[in-house]
Amino acid sequence: MMGNSVEWVVSDLAAMCEGLVTVPVYIRDSVDNVAHVIRDSGASLCITDTADRWASFIRQGGCPAETLHKVWFIRGPSPAAADTLIVRVPDGTTEPFAVDPVARTSADLATIIYTSGTTGPSKGVMLSHGALIWNARAVAELHPLRPDDVFLSILPLAHSFERSLGWLCPLIGGSEVVFARSIEHLREDLVTISPTMMLAVPRLFDKMRAAAQEQAAKSWLGVRLLRATERIGWSRAQAQAREGVAQPPGFPDLLFWWFVGRQVAARFRRAFGVRLRIALNGGAPLADDTARFMAAMEVPLIEGYGLTEAGPAVTGSKLEDRRFKSVGSPLPGAEVRTSHLNELEVRSPGIMMGYWGRPETTSEVKDRDGWLKTGDVAEIIDGRVYIRGRVKDVIVLSTGENVNPAPIEAAVLEDELIDQACVIGDGWPRCAAVVVVHPEGFRDWMRKNGLNVLTPDSSDCRRLLNARLLQRMDSIPPFARTCGIVVEIEPWHPESGLVTPTLKTKRPRIEDRYSEKLSELYQSVNA
Repeated sequence: MMGNSVEWVVSDLAAMCEGLVTVPVYIRDSVDNVAHVIRDSGASLCITDTADRWASFIRQGGCPAETLHKVWFIRGPSPAAADTLIVRVPDGTTEPFAVDPVARTSADLATIIYTSGTTGPSKGVMLSHGALIWNARAVAELHPLRPDDVFLSILPLAHSFERSLGWLCPLIGGSEVVFARSIEHLREDLVTISPTMMLAVPRLFDKMRAAAQEQAAKSWLGVRLLRATERIGWSRAQAQAREGVAQPPGFPDLLFWWFVGRQVAARFRRAFGVRLRIALNGGAPLADDTARFMAAMEVPLIEGYGLTEAGPAVTGSKLEDRRFKSVGSPLPGAEVRTSHLNELEVRSPGIMMGYWGRPETTSEVKDRDGWLKTGDVAEIIDGRVYIRGRVKDVIVLSTGENVNPAPIEAAVLEDELIDQACVIGDGWPRCAAVVVVHPEGFRDWMRKNGLNVLTPDSSDCRRLLNARLLQRMDSIPPFARTCGIVVEIEPWHPESGLVTPTLKTKRPRIEDRYSEKLSELYQSVNA
């Protein structure tokens, strides 16, 4: 239970080498969920960085399990103990580090990683030593690593994506890992470290695109140059991939690109440092606008797909073989198929052993032949996987219509005023959206429309904002488009319980939190 650090990796590796089972915990997760993980796993030892972190957990109501015998603080209270792993026991004394090694094989349990818990209590995914090693090696086979590669670690190591691809892969490849200080310092860290490899979630790329647009908006010339660069760069990217357009850009566009556009694109790429050769997006799909922008600016960005239950990586793409909206092809040794309900199913050496203490739940998602139900709706075209949404996320309106909220949320999030969004509608006649707005941009928009900035959730504000967002929903069936909006100024953080540590929205929690405002919205619509 600590932030990304050398100590995190060393503790994890040392424990597994001794045959112990490790359970990662998100330090920004809610206290209730951390307590659930400790109790459900039956953990007997907790390793954390400081006594203050553990004290804060207890002070906020954290209730550890009876099985928890010891808590180790890596940084002790005295300078002499600063770099020593200290064991604290109830009487305040210390005892030395001592573990009797347990012999393990590749088929034995290595770790229990708890799911994000978007639809209920998080479940412990059991992964074997063999699953972890296979997964890392399969990714490294798709993207061969070099000793001079430098990874910038941004995502929590408690996330299976960062843990497998962000420290196990570099360890196998002999590459270097640098831990980013914080999200607030990320821009400085990118320029200073200039990584060759990085893993991130869509929110990072969305923010970098928004920052470029805000910078360009300072002058009419900047706006025109950025738009022209994006248009021509995207056309070039499609032509190179033989996708979407029959003809490459014409001579005037190429002339602009070689004399202006590529300099604009290069300036944007410098925000990632000057050595980036692969940026991998995971955790959630990129918004279409962001994917097009990154491709236009020639950012070496690829998308993959995975889930904790699969170890986690399932598919990936090579830079020279990317396809728009695709998460790539199965990793070497993995198989994919779709069920009659278009649910993606996966089989590979990385598939979980099962859910910790939940054999019945395990049998619901994993069959005797080793095929795992992912819960994602997908299409497989020419061997490439395209994710279309979540099976459980399908909203059933009171009219009987089934709505996939993913494309609606993607359309809403393409608007620069919106930072986070969640579509609601189960049991209602129409869909609505709860959105977290970008405070400064939203206030500017309100002033331009003659709205009172002190009442961002007024009926007039909601009406105008919904009308604005509806302009982005041309591809959404009319019955699925939002009938109204609930506006939130405060961002959703994991501590609130409304999003997971990887910022996936918890739809039932959000619907419950804003139930009163949603009821008012539907009443006003039906009035």
